[in-house]
Amino acid sequence: MASEVTIGRVDADEFADFRRVFTQTFGFSMSDEDLARVRPWQELDRAVAARVHGQIVGTSGAYSFDLSMPGADPARCCGVTVVSVRADQRRRGVLTRMMRQLFDDADERGEPFAALWASEAPIYGRFGFGPAAPAINLEIERAGARLRRPVDTGDVELVDRATAADRFPPIYEAARRRRPGMLGFADTWWERLLEDDPNHRDGAGEKRYALFADRGFAIYRLKQGSWEGGLPDGTVHVQELIANDAQATAGLWQFVIDTDLSATTRAGRRPPDDPLPLMLQDTGRAKARADWPLYVALVDVPAALTSRGYDTDDTLTLRVHDRFRGRNDGAWRLSVTEGKATCEAADGDGDIELDAEVLGALVLGGQRATRYAGAGLIEVHTPAAAARLDRLFATDVAPWTGVMF
Repeated sequence: MASEVTIGRVDADEFADFRRVFTQTFGFSMSDEDLARVRPWQELDRAVAARVHGQIVGTSGAYSFDLSMPGADPARCCGVTVVSVRADQRRRGVLTRMMRQLFDDADERGEPFAALWASEAPIYGRFGFGPAAPAINLEIERAGARLRRPVDTGDVELVDRATAADRFPPIYEAARRRRPGMLGFADTWWERLLEDDPNHRDGAGEKRYALFADRGFAIYRLKQGSWEGGLPDGTVHVQELIANDAQATAGLWQFVIDTDLSATTRAGRRPPDDPLPLMLQDTGRAKARADWPLYVALVDVPAALTSRGYDTDDTLTLRVHDRFRGRNDGAWRLSVTEGKATCEAADGDGDIELDAEVLGALVLGGQRATRYAGAGLIEVHTPAAAARLDRLFATDVAPWTGVMF
């Protein structure tokens, strides 16, 4: 007979076991040094574990973020993380119970959204998570990667980590006010973004921190190549590149692409509307492919839909199917007047019928309802309702976040 699984909080004495269960589930190990490094980032009061006979067999947790909204102030967001279930405890409802606890906690904290990075996306659709903020991976060949409008990279300055910690956050916050989907986080997260542990360089060199006045920054490193044929063929790996105007964007990209001893620049988790390809004289020098999107779920449908702003006035009734969170299941009348929304319970099938995970994908404006309807994932009961929903959810720039958690 299977032993009973209990779900509960994690105390400080269990932190090491909690983190090691998570890493071991995915085939990794965690040293004492690793534990000490990640401890400041773990919000222990938001860690939820599954136990059998007192032994941790499943892990989950959350970070307290806020999420940039289209046309409105950021909304509070539960950043779901460190999710694992030991192989011998799967298919017993362990993950569902941990997720339910995390959602209930988020609701109590007034967080209408939850977000996560999904290595196996189909697992999370049943909890209402949809790919709300797509991203791309850019690879740029240095040879011939010249800009249409040359920029003076003399405005770029390499700074030390302390200077980066002081001057990068305001630049990021300025960018976040314009782009939905970006996350706001505490100082401990800046320490995490800027840290340069030699044990986690994967054969690359030290991190470099580049500053373009107070208008943009880049965090990157160079990994040496094999020097095949006697020519330098290193790769620049860009961790972050944030800029608040076209000149700063161009200057930083040109600076990192021109890194000595490099032949290629790779930048993962970039916005799908990143302007770099258009800045190049030869757009073919930048190869783009899909990268991991940020998945978003609505913890509270009416609170979430009224957290964002809208550029178009309209009224639509959405019939939401949410098997995981019963309070969201039902019809909701979304009414927008002068950019402000109300959302109230309604009757009937509504203008559009969709699952919670589809609404999660659409809510930030990064996906199109008409596309989901074309795939048979939305039922349209009122003509043109999908197109009207697209106009309601539309944003000036694509939602995006580049920070994994």
